[in-house]
Amino acid sequence: MKRNHLLTIAAITSLCAPAFSVNASKLSGELILLSGYSSTNSNLSTDTDATLRGLGGSAEREDDYLVAPLGHIAYSLGANNNQRIYLGTSRDDLAVGDLAFELGYQYDFANGTQIDVAFLPTVVSGEVWANPYQTGPARGKEDIEGYAYRMKINNLMNSGFSLDMAFATSEVDNERIEYQSLHRDNDTYYVKGSYGFELGQRSGLVTSFAYTHLDAEGKAASFDQYKAEVTYFISNGVQSLALTSSYARREYDEIHPIFNKERADDRHKLFIAYEYANVMGWQNWNFVSLNGVNLNRSNIDFYENEDYLVSMGLSYKF
Repeated sequence: MKRNHLLTIAAITSLCAPAFSVNASKLSGELILLSGYSSTNSNLSTDTDATLRGLGGSAEREDDYLVAPLGHIAYSLGANNNQRIYLGTSRDDLAVGDLAFELGYQYDFANGTQIDVAFLPTVVSGEVWANPYQTGPARGKEDIEGYAYRMKINNLMNSGFSLDMAFATSEVDNERIEYQSLHRDNDTYYVKGSYGFELGQRSGLVTSFAYTHLDAEGKAASFDQYKAEVTYFISNGVQSLALTSSYARREYDEIHPIFNKERADDRHKLFIAYEYANVMGWQNWNFVSLNGVNLNRSNIDFYENEDYLVSMGLSYKF
């Protein structure tokens, strides 16, 4: 989890709620407070040791305990409440382990289609190592800043088919990698098609395929990624479970100047989202748990890593 994203969600949600108080019946949302444990051994993560002793493998594992606010808030527009403006992290994204803060607008058509356009001000922002390959002296950190635009067409004409498209751009404040072919300023293009269908009255499946093209200043940092994902969900009205598994193949455009080969990664994800409604008899209070593992296997050992997340908490719906 990127802590700056989570704190932004909490801060903006608390500021905007009073602004919508003019008509509380049009206000809806969910606030979530999670606590848990995360772990990573990625050489690229600024949560790991700043001192890099070699380029031959993963970093020493760094464990962290977290308290994270999440959620979303929406305000309905129009006489039929078929439009809304919203901010926060959507339930659909949370269910598959995508934590992206959005400010957006939705419009529901009579034929079942929903158009959703959003601005994501923090999704590609954070901190990176100024030179992640520097050995010996401690590596310095630099800010990476950017933003993204997203457009989704959900449940096209009640067919179960959805299309998700996005464009993002980001820049590293002070790039210190000596090889220009590894420079990270980039534009990213993303498209994802998904199809959801019911398996029974209380369960269903969503399958998707996504393509990402990252066009970086350095060609050895540019890549194409192809990703297949499937989510199984089941609910009995009280308990809900969503199980997501994905595989992605990422291929880079040019030979890496340090490792003398074109990088190729195989990326695996397993994510489980669980909810128990009205826990302990408290109306609208729910127990939630988000747990996941991300594995990256690369033909360059330096890029291999395993990330884990275990969390639980309470949510309040309104």
